[in-house]
Amino acid sequence: MNLEIHRSTEGKNVFLDLIGDLDMAGAPLLRQSIVHEVSQGNNLIVLDFAGVHFIDSSGLGSIIGGLRRVRSNQGDLFLVDIDDELQKIFRLCGLDKIFKMDSTRETFQVS
Repeated sequence: MNLEIHRSTEGKNVFLDLIGDLDMAGAPLLRQSIVHEVSQGNNLIVLDFAGVHFIDSSGLGSIIGGLRRVRSNQGDLFLVDIDDELQKIFRLCGLDKIFKMDSTRETFQVS
C-alpha cells in the first residue's frame, strides 16, 4: 500500500498522519515532507503512526534522517500511535531510546 501523509497543525506542532506502508517506496515521501516542514520553519513535528502497520529499513532510515534534520534546526521529532508490532521493531533496533514516543495523539505532550 502506498504511503499517504495528511498534515495538520496544533499550536506549534505539525502533525503528519502516516497512512500505508513506510517502506522503500514511501520513505522518500516522508523524507520530502519533513524537509519541506523544516524549510518552512516548522521544527516540532509529530509523526502519527496510527495508519502504519509495516515499516522496513528504508522507513526507519527516513525517520532517523528526519530526526537529525529537525534537531539540527533546534527542533524535535515525536512519534505517536505506534502499534505493538512496530514498537517491537523500534525496541529491537534500540530506537525507543532515541525517539520520544507517546501512546496516542490525545495523550501527546511536548516535554
